[in-house]
Amino acid sequence: MHAVLSRYLEAQAWPAGREGRMVDGLRLLQEFAATGARPVTYKEFAEQLQPGLAALAASRVLADIGVFCNAAGWPNVTCFVVSASTGESSPGCRHIGDEGPVVARERAWLSYGVRGDGPLVDPHPAAEAG
Repeated sequence: MHAVLSRYLEAQAWPAGREGRMVDGLRLLQEFAATGARPVTYKEFAEQLQPGLAALAASRVLADIGVFCNAAGWPNVTCFVVSASTGESSPGCRHIGDEGPVVARERAWLSYGVRGDGPLVDPHPAAEAG
């Protein structure tokens, strides 16, 4: 696990389930960003994260991820999750600046998909040293 993420989680002292969902959700969103995937709905995100997880529960995970990305200066990947009815990005996306979800998605895709320099939950061993 990336050292920055590990230290953040240690400081939060969350229950194991909450921590695991946040880490798995961040990993999943980084995969979306790397492929430049279209946004997914809360329901789609929740089901991919943990089968049977309610979409409402996924919003807490997204908020945790958004707060972490803001604190760590990582690209905003929560902008890949939107409401099925409104198309609006998750509240977690709004934890990171005023750039808006379209710009945030583009920025995340450039970082993870094009340049490949975005920080990862599971970095390559050489990258974590740097």
